[in-house]
Amino acid sequence: MKEVKQIGDLSKGKAKKSAPLKRSSHDTRTITVPFPWLYASIVLFLTVPLFMFFLGYLRLSVGIPLTLIFAGIVLYCVSDCLNDPDGTKLSKTDNDIKIPLSYFIGFAVAALVITYVTGVGEYIYTIQDHPYRRAILRDLINYDWPVIYNYSTQTNPEVREIFGIASGERAFSYYFIYWMPAALAGKMFGFEVGNFVHFLWNSLGIFLSLISVSVLIKRFTAWVPFIFVFFSGLDILPNIVYVFTQYDSWYWVEGWVPKLAYISNFRELTSVYNQMVPCFLVIALILLSFNTRSMGLTAGILFCYSPWAVFGIIPIVGAVLFGKKLRADKASKTVMNILSPVNIASALLLLSIFGSYYMSNSGAVDYKGFVWEFYDDPRLFVPCYLIFLVIEVLPFVAILYGKNKSDPVFWVSVITLMVIPFYQITGMNDLCMRGSMPALFFFCIRLSGLVSDTMDVKNTPTTRKGWLKPAAVMLTVILMMFPALFNLFLIFGSEVKGWPNDKEDIGSFGNINKAEYAEVIQDQFFAKDFETSFFYKYFAK
Repeated sequence: MKEVKQIGDLSKGKAKKSAPLKRSSHDTRTITVPFPWLYASIVLFLTVPLFMFFLGYLRLSVGIPLTLIFAGIVLYCVSDCLNDPDGTKLSKTDNDIKIPLSYFIGFAVAALVITYVTGVGEYIYTIQDHPYRRAILRDLINYDWPVIYNYSTQTNPEVREIFGIASGERAFSYYFIYWMPAALAGKMFGFEVGNFVHFLWNSLGIFLSLISVSVLIKRFTAWVPFIFVFFSGLDILPNIVYVFTQYDSWYWVEGWVPKLAYISNFRELTSVYNQMVPCFLVIALILLSFNTRSMGLTAGILFCYSPWAVFGIIPIVGAVLFGKKLRADKASKTVMNILSPVNIASALLLLSIFGSYYMSNSGAVDYKGFVWEFYDDPRLFVPCYLIFLVIEVLPFVAILYGKNKSDPVFWVSVITLMVIPFYQITGMNDLCMRGSMPALFFFCIRLSGLVSDTMDVKNTPTTRKGWLKPAAVMLTVILMMFPALFNLFLIFGSEVKGWPNDKEDIGSFGNINKAEYAEVIQDQFFAKDFETSFFYKYFAK
């Protein structure tokens, strides 16, 4: 088994040397990556689109100062990443990451394949949401920033009838900064180039995710991309029940109880990769950190990519900020780390800019309330909730408990996944589907380490009793593959059969091709009366 040199025990932030590992001759070719390089790569991946947004979407009197402020924050964040909670510099050489060349290349290829198969760039048959994603990129390329639509450009009479208005302006409203690098490339070289840059950008994010997980579990193994793709709850079980019973509550593969759904990694990658990849990297950054002085940026940046996921990241950040692992020797120093200027400035500025932007279309969250209020019979919520937790959460709690029971992030993740189902926001319950991502990704990372340990021949138990837990782990892994395999069958089956792709069903939000999308677009992507909103009055160009 190929392993990286240990990055250190985060207990008290002090790095510990690990014993050198023996390598076979074919393992000797490695790439040495200093820890700050990996850390900086992830931070820049997350903040470069932010800088583009500041300079392209905001008036220069706002955008330039914000760019300079956050450039300084990024520099501080990277320069401080190898300092422990007390400010002591950790050894660079002890924390170098030695990546076997075969895995460096393999992870890069895996990232490209994952991006291709999940439909980013729409080079293959796509499922769910890609007409919206393609339209977002096209409009960011073809329209001036900020993107403003006029109803008069709609040529489809059915769309005009749904809108019920022939003229007037609406602002584009969505968490879109993931598309900014591709949009800038597209403005310079055309849509196809921008689309390809989007494909490469997403692949880079996945590549950094795979490297980060390997560093966190201190091992480079093929199980990392495998678990990254196939991680899911045991949705196969209720789907088997549905085959025999055809019960009324079944809605879709991962929506088998009313109003509740925790989504598999593969499905997130196919539908909301713009939220999933940044969220995964933010979780990785939090777990990689040796101090808490920059978490206002490294965690707060998620608000720019997914306001829903923020509900799930806050408890995890709290567990890290106030936990023992990153606590300084003196309580006063711990408090000063948490209340650092970087943390305060990052949180306040990001909340002010993007909070005001999202509020320009507050109508998108009008559909909200306690989940049982949306049940025909509220009493049904209790059995649905309990079965939901048994299928989606309990298996991972059971198999990860032994190695994670002393980790506060583990317990906070469990509690978060138990609490989120009680409240619903939006018709599809985006709060449940996206707010659960941080906790589920924590489980995904920890499961990668557990599975690789279980499958390591050196750790294979020789007694019959010793096989029980490994067998349970591998059975869980096999069962959780169902949603990804189902969707892969749908994608490749449709591609082979030559079924028409829906990627151009929308085309542009400014001139929608098919009327069936118009109502959703008007509710979720258009901000009316935007001129009077705080963001457009004081921040936007």
